[in-house]
Amino acid sequence: MLVRISAADERALAELHARYASVVFDFVLARTPDRGVAEEVSADVWLGCWRSARAFRHDSRVLTWLLGIAKRQVYAHTRRKRLAQVPLDESEYAIPADDSDPADLMASAEEARALLAALSALPADLSEAVRLAWVHELPYEDIAELVGVPRGTIKSRVSRARRLLREELKRNDD
Repeated sequence: MLVRISAADERALAELHARYASVVFDFVLARTPDRGVAEEVSADVWLGCWRSARAFRHDSRVLTWLLGIAKRQVYAHTRRKRLAQVPLDESEYAIPADDSDPADLMASAEEARALLAALSALPADLSEAVRLAWVHELPYEDIAELVGVPRGTIKSRVSRARRLLREELKRNDD
């Protein structure tokens, strides 16, 4: 599809946008202060896709490439000011009721609030790895490429985040 986009095929861009726009927007919204900024940055992502489709090397998934553009666009829009992190929307996420994996989300609003608080307390690098793995369902290889660290580092971050979340959630239950 990117080959068609690089040949100025607007329909191909529309197809790609239809497939990934919501994921790109959610990714940007989690890193920007408000919806208006997220909409502006997301539009720039699609403009960047249009302009640089020829640069796609086919050594990663298209979504990973798009999220890389998104990450750079967020940085470009925010490099002069430090932005507060936006918490996850509690209606979409919940925590496990027992010692099961925190990635196996449940639908309780009270448990969701506890998980959101625990996620907010994680260091930024762990939170980013977990959100990309659990929310955006990217494979570790893609996250490693996007973040710019080795795959093993991503595995360690997710593992450490899982352990810290379990510990925090156990403390809240006691």
